[in-house]
Formats: sequence, structure tokens, C-alpha cells
Amino acid sequence: MMWNHRIVSTVDDMGSEYLELVEVYYDVDGLPYAYGDATIFGNYVDDLHEQVELFKKSLELPILRYPEHFTGDVNK
Repeated sequence: MMWNHRIVSTVDDMGSEYLELVEVYYDVDGLPYAYGDATIFGNYVDDLHEQVELFKKSLELPILRYPEHFTGDVNK
């Protein structure tokens, strides 16, 4: 299963839209399936720098809307 960081738009219980920077998981067809919390992790500071760069790249990708763009349930 492939994943990357993406911005996902969702609506809370009050009907307000909000954005999250999360890890998105894709199914075998390459379609967004689920998402979970994004974290910055690593064994070295350089690892953390790499994660921050991946977060920055995700800001340039189109926003995914949940549940419209997902084939499965939220993986939170």
C-alpha cells in the first residue's frame, strides 16, 4: 500500500469545513482509501528535515475531500 502526505478537507459535526495535513493511504488502484494523523519522526535531525520537506510538497498538491475522494473509511 502506498501513502503520502496530503491536505484533506472534511466537515465537522457543526457543518464547518476544516483542513488537515495527514498521511493518505491508497488502494491497489492508486485511489485514496483512508487517512490518519501525520507525524514528524526520525532517528536523526536530518530525518526530521526530510519529513518537513515532504509536508511542504504536500501543500502544492490538490486538496482531497473526504468522503468524496476516498474509497474506504477514515483510518484514524
